[in-house]
Amino acid sequence: MYEFSSGFTAPATDHYFKLRCFPREYAAQRTASVRWSVEPSADCSFEADSFGNRLLFGSCVRPHEEFNVRMSAVILKGAEPEAERKDYHGLGMLRAFTPLTAMGPSLSEFARSLENKENTSPWEKAEDIMAALFGAFRYESRSTDFSTTAEEAFAQGCGVCQDYAHIMLALCRRSSLTVRYAAGVIPGEGETHAWVEVYENGFWMGFDPTHNRKTDESYISFSVGRDAADCEVNRGIFKNAFEKGQKAHVKMEEF
Repeated sequence: MYEFSSGFTAPATDHYFKLRCFPREYAAQRTASVRWSVEPSADCSFEADSFGNRLLFGSCVRPHEEFNVRMSAVILKGAEPEAERKDYHGLGMLRAFTPLTAMGPSLSEFARSLENKENTSPWEKAEDIMAALFGAFRYESRSTDFSTTAEEAFAQGCGVCQDYAHIMLALCRRSSLTVRYAAGVIPGEGETHAWVEVYENGFWMGFDPTHNRKTDESYISFSVGRDAADCEVNRGIFKNAFEKGQKAHVKMEEF
């Protein structure tokens, strides 16, 4: 179950939103059932973006001081790597740096320390990068925000799962790997999570640098993209108010 809520300083109007909080569909992740609601009631429709992520577009023009989204789903999940789809983005953009994953002095120096490692495959190289990052960086909640870059986070030595993912993306791209940011949920955290997926020979393998492990069937993916900006859970515009804050709650049960 996923719940998201946002509050406003005054009644907001003309609220147009775009949500990425629905499980993706691929061979190893199938949705058996799903229920969802948006409060206050809104005109909604589903579409897919250029990465194949499922988007819920909607609008609520009536005044409201809170915006709430609830989604409950039963997911059938396997652990096998995801096959690359040919009907969406090209792989080239996933090898390019973005503003959030650009190399800076601190990251470049750290990357040079990894250059002498010999690897036989992209997945092996990614696993080495993940292990090195895990040893050089620490988790600290609320130490960064959505706009923090990989270089900024690494320079201060701590961050959250988004920062771990951005730093690993930067290091992998410097090593000419094809990589993407993944957002979703895992058991026991109570909020959304981020990890990295690495391409090799037609398939994507997930690596979680926050926990220094490969992903498994407990990871439920909502979206993938170049970085966190492509995977933002809630994005929108509204009039007559400022946003007081957002909060999300995730509850997962394994069967």
